[in-house]
Order: sequence, then C-alpha cells, then structure tokens
Amino acid sequence: MKNFGLTTLIIGALLLAGCGSGGTSYSILGSGQSFTQSTSSFNNQLDILWVVDNSGSMAPLQANMTSNFTSFIQNFQTLGYDYRMAVTGTDAYKANKSYVGYNSGYNSLSLFQDGGNGTPTSGVFVIIPSTPNLDTVFLDNATTGINGSGDERAFSSMVTTMNNKSNPAFLRSTSFFAVIILSDEDDFSNYNRFEDSWGNNGALDHCYVNSAMDTIASTAYGTNAHVSTCANQTPPDSVSSYVTAFDTLTQSTGSTRRWNVSTIAVLDSACQLSHSQDPSNGNAAFVSVQGQRYVQLSQDTQGVQGSICDTSYAATLASIASQITTLSTQFFLKQIPQVNTIVVAVNNAKVPENSTNGWQYNSSANSIQFFGTAVPAQGSEINVNFIPQTIN
Repeated sequence: MKNFGLTTLIIGALLLAGCGSGGTSYSILGSGQSFTQSTSSFNNQLDILWVVDNSGSMAPLQANMTSNFTSFIQNFQTLGYDYRMAVTGTDAYKANKSYVGYNSGYNSLSLFQDGGNGTPTSGVFVIIPSTPNLDTVFLDNATTGINGSGDERAFSSMVTTMNNKSNPAFLRSTSFFAVIILSDEDDFSNYNRFEDSWGNNGALDHCYVNSAMDTIASTAYGTNAHVSTCANQTPPDSVSSYVTAFDTLTQSTGSTRRWNVSTIAVLDSACQLSHSQDPSNGNAAFVSVQGQRYVQLSQDTQGVQGSICDTSYAATLASIASQITTLSTQFFLKQIPQVNTIVVAVNNAKVPENSTNGWQYNSSANSIQFFGTAVPAQGSEINVNFIPQTIN
C-alpha cells in the first residue's frame, strides 16, 4: 500500500465502554480511505477485591482504611466506572479442599464478606455504583474483625475466594481486575502447611524460604522473633506462581495484563517496631512482619505500596485509585507510531504528554496511557494522531 502520511486514530463513542455491543470501535483514516477495527482492550468495567487481614492486631488498621474510603472511590464515581467491589479475609485459604487442615466448617471463610464483625451485617456481598449507602456498606464489609487466623495467607486466600462458585457473580471477562491487600504481616501461602505450623524450633513467627528475607527488628518480644532457617519447615509458594495463577484467571499477561495488586503493609523495620508496640493495640506483644512478598507481587504487577504506619491512608488509597485508572485506560494502537508525531486530544482539547496529568506512550504494549486529571470520563471522544513507522 502507498504511504498515507499522517494517520488519524479516532476512538469514538464511549471511551470507557463499548456501547452495549462489547467493544470500543475506532478507525484509521487517510487519503480518503478508511477501515474500522474493534478492540476489547479496555472498557469501563472494574472489579476490585479487597483482601483484609482479620487477625488480632488489625482493628485500628481496618478503621483507618474504611474511614478514608472516599479518597479511593470518588474518582471512579466521577469518571463513570462500572465497578464491582468485594471483600475477603486472609484466612479464606482454609476453605480450599487442597489445604492440609481443611474441614467443611471452614467453607464460609472464602465467601465474600458482608459485615457482622463488629459492624452491622450489610446483606450486600458485591458493591456496585447503585448500592444505597455505599460508604456505610463498605465500612461494614471491610471491617473483617480480629478473630481470624494469625497465620495470614493472602495469596492463597485470593485464589480460594475467586474460585468459590458460591460467591455472587463478580469477575467479568472484559473487566480490569484490581486487588488491594491490607495486612500487618506477610503472605505465607502453601496449602501443604498446617495452620500455625512454624516448625518445632520455638520460633515465634513464620519461616521464609530465603532466610535473608527475615529482617529482624527489636519487637516487644525483646528477642529475635524470626526464624533464621527453614529446616524441617514448609516454605511459602513462590510469588511468581501467583502471578501465573492470576494471569490465567484473567487470560492476560505481560504488557497486556489486565490485573494488578496494590498493598498497604509493613514496609520497613521502623514501622515493624512501631506497630508491634502500638498503644492503640494496648502495647500488645505481637509480631509484626515486613510485607516483602506483598511488595514483590505489587511491584511485579505495577501496583502501589503504602505503609500501615501512616497516620492516614487517604494518600495511599488515592494513589492506588490513580494507578488503577492509568492501567485500565490503556488504548492499544493498530500501528507502530513515530513517537514524536503523536498528538492526543479529548473532546477536541489537546492533552499534554506527561506522566502526571497527561498521556504517555507505552512502547512495550504499543499503547497510549492516561494519567491523573487527563483520564477521560465515560462518553468522551479521543483522537490520537500520528505518523506510522511503516504502512503495510
């Protein structure tokens, strides 16, 4: 074919969702000739799973998260997202029949939570935009209580919950799937290890497969609370195995991955020490573990990491929401552009090229990503003009 020169990519109709027919349509026009292509790479569907640690030290952390929920949800409401939100705990893994300590009495642990752990039962298991009293329902659901297992296994709990067919319809085949983990320990997922089976060496906390991950802090115990060897113990599953599991669940991978994990966890030894002696928990002598596996999974999937020791989680929750909108508003181009020729406009207004409140070209995915206040609202018209590198 001849070189058409400047090619205009027009993404019309709904920005965030294909109008009822499944995908967003756009066309490439040039020299009087045009063709239309369809893409299911993005719409306005967003499914969010909150994995909330329900062990004995978590009451003030759950309260911090729920009281700052508005900082998270407001942007999705403004932009018109079609979202679903559900909550599970970090001991849902015990409902998996592969768990070595499984019994049928654990089956309810992997059901979506609807409150009742110090809050009223909401009766709503999946929150949607039209849910009445949405903020109150989230507070009820996400207050998972403090009577759960102290053997936190968020990763296998995520898998067990998502595979529980007794849960209401949740994950959609065309949605972006976001996971948010809140915990003051780390993940120790392995179905072959009994609850609290930390070896017979008197260890007060869990075993990592790599002893170098056991950062020792002077906790309220006054002694080394972390084991230095995994001898005769069952190490946790690899983080990469859970990346693979969720790639399979969402049928996406690499640069086109349509899921991510963010976490609010113990990020350093200073927080680890501070939290283990937190006056709001009565200076209880409990072990706090740096969430290194949470951080790794979050980093591997372009998530956000926030500290449980922050006075307010508002900024972290806003950052998580912003990152989700960026990853979910990704538009894959049909042709490889000459990057310096790209011009982006929303509703005929030019959008600047920057990673704060503008757009960026993602070369690994051949896509345009929007950031901050530049993320277009539902129903916007987006024009991406560029000169292709080659015309076939």
